[in-house]
Amino acid sequence: MGTWSSSLYGNDTTCDVRDTYTEYLLEQLSNDEAFEKTMMDFEELIGDDDEPLFWYALAETQWKVGRLTSEVKEKAFEWIEKDGGVSLWEDSGASSAGWKKTLSKLKEKLESPMRREKKMEVVNQNLWNIGDVYAYQFNTEESKATGKYGKYVLIQKMGEGIKDEYYKWKTPEELAKEPVRMSIHVFNKLFDEMPTAADIMDARLLPAQINNLGEAIFMSSFMDLEKKVHYPAKNLSYLGNMPVPANNSPPFFYIFWRDIEKSLNYRFSSFQDREYEEFEDGVFRWKQL
Repeated sequence: MGTWSSSLYGNDTTCDVRDTYTEYLLEQLSNDEAFEKTMMDFEELIGDDDEPLFWYALAETQWKVGRLTSEVKEKAFEWIEKDGGVSLWEDSGASSAGWKKTLSKLKEKLESPMRREKKMEVVNQNLWNIGDVYAYQFNTEESKATGKYGKYVLIQKMGEGIKDEYYKWKTPEELAKEPVRMSIHVFNKLFDEMPTAADIMDARLLPAQINNLGEAIFMSSFMDLEKKVHYPAKNLSYLGNMPVPANNSPPFFYIFWRDIEKSLNYRFSSFQDREYEEFEDGVFRWKQL
């Protein structure tokens, strides 16, 4: 078992149990089915030194999503009373005080009123069609300070997929479960009135980020939507579908939909007035290097 802290999820075992059970719920299995499948996946832990970790993680996760059963709760309490798992820290030479504190907090949580059952569903990360153009209207206090409040910017979906570099440590099976995300680019022009999709023809791309050496410029980014409520639908207006510019580079990083305006303010303040050019290898670089 890999361990890095005395917190409940400071080890591989509890993280794996939590994630496995949650994935089964996201697949729309019933609580009983998710429990049975999780039990089967970790049956080698039952009777092992790691068994208490299994029940702790399952109990905490079930409580968190409003599905804690009496069986799992009783098992967790049974192991808490015996300081289950403390030997794993003693054997490693680390202090067990932190782990005992973790168990005390877990017991307190499981004894408190359980949350209402949470609806489990996968958030759709791939919202637009390739080529779709939207106008985003600035609306935050930060944009008032930058003079962009009420103005519009054009955003286009240029592709979809996953960031292979980020997930290269995952197995093919794990990779297959990773949701496909949309990637966008932004056009370097602000509008006082609602623009049209055709306005992208008269605007160059706005750089998204530069590499650590300050040379290559990345024009697009993957979009990550953690919760549906983070998608700024009221500030986005669909304008139509247009061909994606050929001079575009694959995404290199993620930004969150909840931070879209913060990202746009940063990009305009950092890159709006800088000149760049495209080289034969398809990489953009600043002209004034």
